This record gives sequence, C-alpha cells and structure tokens, in this order.
Amino acid sequence: MNICFVHEEYPEETNFGGIATYQKNMAEELVRKGNNVYVICRSLTNDSCYIENGVKIYRIFVSKTNNQVRDYIIYRKRVAQILYNLQNNNLIDIIEVPDWGAETVYFEKNRKIPLVVRLHTPLKVWLKYNKNNFGKITALMLKWEEKMLNSANLITCCSNALKNIIVKDFNIEKDQILVTPNPANISAFYRDESIFKQPKMIFVGSLEERKGVLLLAEALNIVFHKYPNLNIEFIGKDTTRNKKNMSTKELITSIVEEKFRKNIKFVGQIENVKLNEYLNSSKVAIFPSLFDNFPYVVLEAMSVGLYIVGSSNSGMVEMLNNKSCIYDTGNYIDLAEKIMSQYELSLINEVNTKNITRVKEEYNPDKICEEIVYEYKKTIRKYNEDNVTLEDLQAVLNNVVNDKIINYKKIRSGIANLVFKVTTSKAKFIIKKYLYDYNFDLSKELYKRYEINNIKFIKPINNDTITYKSYKYNIFNYINVHKLTKNKLKLFENILCIDRSTNFSQTLLKKCLEYYQYLSKSSETNGINKEDINYVINIFNTLDTSLLNEQYLNHGDISKNNIVYNYIIDFDETCVSSALYDFAVIVIKNFVKNDKLNLKKYNLLKEKTKKYFVEYSDLDYYNITKFYLCKIIMEKFYLHQKGKIDLFSKNQMKDNYKRYLKLLKQLENESEK
Repeated sequence: MNICFVHEEYPEETNFGGIATYQKNMAEELVRKGNNVYVICRSLTNDSCYIENGVKIYRIFVSKTNNQVRDYIIYRKRVAQILYNLQNNNLIDIIEVPDWGAETVYFEKNRKIPLVVRLHTPLKVWLKYNKNNFGKITALMLKWEEKMLNSANLITCCSNALKNIIVKDFNIEKDQILVTPNPANISAFYRDESIFKQPKMIFVGSLEERKGVLLLAEALNIVFHKYPNLNIEFIGKDTTRNKKNMSTKELITSIVEEKFRKNIKFVGQIENVKLNEYLNSSKVAIFPSLFDNFPYVVLEAMSVGLYIVGSSNSGMVEMLNNKSCIYDTGNYIDLAEKIMSQYELSLINEVNTKNITRVKEEYNPDKICEEIVYEYKKTIRKYNEDNVTLEDLQAVLNNVVNDKIINYKKIRSGIANLVFKVTTSKAKFIIKKYLYDYNFDLSKELYKRYEINNIKFIKPINNDTITYKSYKYNIFNYINVHKLTKNKLKLFENILCIDRSTNFSQTLLKKCLEYYQYLSKSSETNGINKEDINYVINIFNTLDTSLLNEQYLNHGDISKNNIVYNYIIDFDETCVSSALYDFAVIVIKNFVKNDKLNLKKYNLLKEKTKKYFVEYSDLDYYNITKFYLCKIIMEKFYLHQKGKIDLFSKNQMKDNYKRYLKLLKQLENESEK
C-alpha cells in the first residue's frame, strides 16, 4: 500500500509537537511493514526531497511575511501540487492529514483517492482553551478544517474524549469517527537504570494556558510548602497563548511565591532524543491540561515508568486507566493533592511498572499499525465502491447501448449496492452497481416464474450481469413513476400462490444460523441491550426450522417502494426458503403501522393463501413471520458487532431494530393464545 502523510510538522527539522511525533512513528512503522510512505511537510530553510529511514520526505519552504493569510494559502497550494503529481503518477493510494490546519484543502477539487482526517485537536476546540487571538487566518482556518472533516472518507481519533467534543461541535455522527490510539515509541523511550532519579517533577509541552500551566503554578505553592526541596522542570517553548497575551513563562513565575521560584527551572524546547534522559531523572510527570486529546508525552512518561498526574478533561483518563492519578480539571487544590500523592508513591517505589506494562500491551506500535492499515484498506475499498465516475458508467452502458451519457446522478447508496440515474441523448436508464456478490441466477429463475404467471416486473436490459473493474452491474430502463400501487392485496396473493418450487440450494437458513451462533457465543454487546440479544436468539432457538428447509424462490424484499404501478422491482434479495417466506416479508413490509402489525390484514392475506397451501397451519404462518423478524434483528446485531453498521446512527435509527423487536413480541404473544 502507498500512504501519504501531510502536515507541516515532521521531525527533526520541524519537531514542534505531538502531531509530528505521531506521523514519524506511523510513517516508519508502516515502512517497516512493507508499505511505501510519503511525507509532505514544511522546511525552515529550503525545498528538499530525500529518503530517511525508508520514508520519502518532501519539504516545502515558504518564507514568512507580514501577510499571514498569504503565507498559509501559498503553502497549501504547494502541498496540493505535490499531491497532484503523486496521484497522477499512481504513487499514492490514500492520504492522511491532521485536522489542524487542513493542509490538503486546495487539493480537494482534484482528489481521486480517499482522504483520512486524523483528529488531534482542531482550532475550533483549541480556541476554547486559549483565550488569545490566533491571527487573521483564524476564520479561514476554521472554514478549512470544517470542510476537510465533511469531505473525509475516514475520520480517526485517538481518544473518546475528543471524539465526543467533535460529534457535538461539528455535528458529525459518532459512527463516522473511528477511535484508534496513537502508537508509542517504545524503542526511544524506556526506563534507563543508569540514570539517577532526582527529587524533581517534570512538565513537558508548550507553555500555554490550554496546557494548564497557570493552574499548575497555583498548585506548586501548595506542593512546595509541604516539600520545599522538591523541584520542577518545564520543558517546552514559551508562548503568549494566554488570556494576557504575554509570556506564559513570566506569568508562571509571577504566580509562584517568590521563595519557591528557585525550585523552578525552564529548560525550553529540546531535541526529542534528549527527552528520555530528562524523564528518567524525574519522579513525577504532570500534565494538567484544561483539555488535551492524547498527549504523546504521557505515553513517553509511561514508557519510562514515571508516576503521572493527568487531567480529567482529556484522553489521559483512557490512557492511564487509573482514577487515583487524575485530577479534577480546573481545581488547583485537587491538582496539588494528586501531585503530592503520586510523589509519595514514587518515594516507596521509584518506578511505576504498571505504566510500562500498559504501554507495551495497549499502545504497542506493531499492534496499532496493523489496526490502522486494516482501516486504510477498508477505506480504499469503500472509496472505490462508492466513487463511480462518468467514464465508469459510460463503459458499463456501452455494453448494451451505444449512446453518450449527458449527465448522471446517484439516487441511492447503501451496504448492498449503488443506484445511478443516467440520462443520454435518447433515453434514461438506471444503472446499479453491486457491492456484494449476489446469486443472479436466482433472480433470472424468478423472472421466468413471474413471466409465466403474468406478474409484471422490471428486469435488466442486459442479459447477463456486466462486470467492470471487478464489480457487477445491471442496467434498467428508467420508468418515471411517482405513485405507489394502492390496492396490492390481489397482487400479493398472485405472487405467493404461483409455483415457485426450485432445485436451487437453500441458503437463507445457513446465513441465519451463522448470525445465531455468533451472537450466542459473543460476550460483546457494543451498546446493545443484552436482554434484547438474548430474547431474539431464544425465540430463534424455539422455531421449527423444518419449514426453512423448503426450496421455494422468494423475492425477499416485497416492500412498498419495490412495487410501482403493479410492477415488481429490485430482485437483489431473491432467496430460496419456505413457500411462506415472502408472506412474512409482505406483512412486515406492508401491514405495519405505529410499530404494530395490522392483524386484520395479516389474517386476510393468510386466509387467501391457505386455500393454496392447505398443508400449513396458523402456527406455521406465525413461525415464518417470527423467523423473518429474527433474521432482520440478528442481521442488524451481527453487522453492528462486526463494525459494518452503527445501530445507533441517525440512518439506522430510521429503521430502528426495536421496532422489529416489538413486532416479534406481538407475534409471540399472538402465537401463544
């Protein structure tokens, strides 16, 4: 796979923070696993292109002027040009860019490969905790970042803390954001027994209000009163990112009592390779951020076995998994108490071995890299499925019609297929791209049965499915219909009572048994009520499955939308099951109102079909309908557990599984009477 990381910060030349650390760790780990990795970043001196540790790095130099907006735009246009060349030469398959700065924004109009946006902390969130003005670029950068988040094919995040903020502030659905932690650099950060631990604490990060350093200064007055020989080192660059727009270093100094100022040392920004030594010589690391996503320095401090104090309003809660070292964000008294308690623990045992073990087990780069590569591949596959070009549709249409497409529009998409309305100079067509490998022979057989029995239906104008770029397509004549068929009862009777027996193998029961076995064995619920899972699998377990071994062709999806002017459309779910299976589909898809099955219509259709199916009892009708409901619900549970859908997303809530659960309980009560 060929991956391109884009962000101005990349070590060592522009090693400014956690994003730089993350991208270097990921880039080199991906190369180690056999991938090709490109990095586009900023240079402080001149343009360059070179290979370092297997990573091909493009550095862009844009001289800084007094025009901040101009500088930002020029840099992003230079980024876009390099991406354009890489894409056109088929050198990259996917791009990852952080939210901060939205550096790929000028490439978006030319992009033909998927984009991953990695959440670190967007400007919109950053501004909440840093009261100073970011400059004239602020409004434009906020607009850029929102645009990139909305156009991303995958959004990843390393903490649930930031995910929850993004969902709220950017109105993005939870299921659109994948949480995967950052990988630790366990080779560069480790406990070095040769380094003597001094009676000191350490803070690592930019000196800015959001990092909680002004609050820390207040807490230090309490800590130093109890431990006057304890010292603290601040490692990181000074900034004016605070409510007074002055040196944060000077503000910290002014807050700490004069008699304790000798206990404070401002080291400034250091090379990353020197940080392991500073961490190893300390007793406690303090990260009091007002908000922080997933600070790399916390992973680094954990790797050397430091005792740590973290903030409750951050991803540190997830990282440390230890309430005793998390202070109540904004409360400097609680911060002081947590610092002292962690320092006292370090006096008993110098090294926090639990933190070292947790990093190796939970934030192992090999494990995390494999997870992210899997998501990259899934995103590339989904992008290729969803993005059908005019050229693709023209190539498919050319198999049956020699006419140029004037315009096209995607009218429906889902897990199963994509549907396009295509207009040529002579006619209109529907082209369907199938994302799953259906048994189209079943559909063809059902067409024949319908045709023999004078049931109207719409089938493809191509005789065989068209294969293009490994996907199957069908083409249909477009019928401009705006009204649904009203009186369907006779149509339903005709469909159910024709001869649909077949020699095709039964597959539906096998699929349902797979769902049943998975849900029965899995202890995971992923937010689903365990009682709901148990109820459905218990009902399924009591059903007489002998009915399901019958070999009858069924449309499988005779819904209101799939019957237009008495024409049956969409044969994608044609299956082999009981002769009564489509009865169950019809009543659930057509006779339900306010989450209740209309038993009057149910019984009316049942009585009309019973004269053809004398061998079936009333209980058989109930059983097949319960089976269909179990199939729907178990399939939803299974796909949710496998990460294919999110049951609690807006789209899934429109077809809420609880609706089907109510129907199942209604039928269970009726069948017991």
